[in-house]
Amino acid sequence: MSDRATAFDRMMNPWAYDADGNLTAQARAQEAVRTQINSTSASGGGGGGGFNADPNALTTAGNNSDQIHARLNTDGRGADEATAKVSTALANWSTGKAAAGAAGTWDQCVAALGGTIGQTTQALRATATNYRQNESAVQHDLGA
Repeated sequence: MSDRATAFDRMMNPWAYDADGNLTAQARAQEAVRTQINSTSASGGGGGGGFNADPNALTTAGNNSDQIHARLNTDGRGADEATAKVSTALANWSTGKAAAGAAGTWDQCVAALGGTIGQTTQALRATATNYRQNESAVQHDLGA
C-alpha cells in the first residue's frame, strides 16, 4: 500500500481501493502521475526536471470539453419530457411529486455541471493562448 492508504483516505475515496484495501489500478496510475508532477527530479515533473506544456494539446482538450458541454445540454435533458409526463399523470400521488422534484434537482445539477465544463473549456483555451503568447515573447526577447 502507498502512504496514501490511511483509514481516512479509504473512507473519503472508497473508489480508490479494492475489497482488500489495496489501491486500484486507476488509483495507482493517478498516484504515479501525482508523484511525477510533485517530484523535483522526475523527467517532465515539477522543479528540477523541467516542465513542458503543449498548447495544441490544451486547445484539443478545450475543443473536446466544448463538445462535452454541447452534448450535456442535449443528452442531459433527455428524460425531461418523460419525467414531465409522469409527474403530470401522477400529480395527485407522491410519486408524481417526487418525479417533479427529482427532475428539478437533475436540471440544477446539469446546469451546474454545464457551468463548470464551460469554465474549464474557457480556461483550457486561455491557457493555450497564454503559453503561445509567452513563448513568442520569450523567443522575441532572446532574439530567436
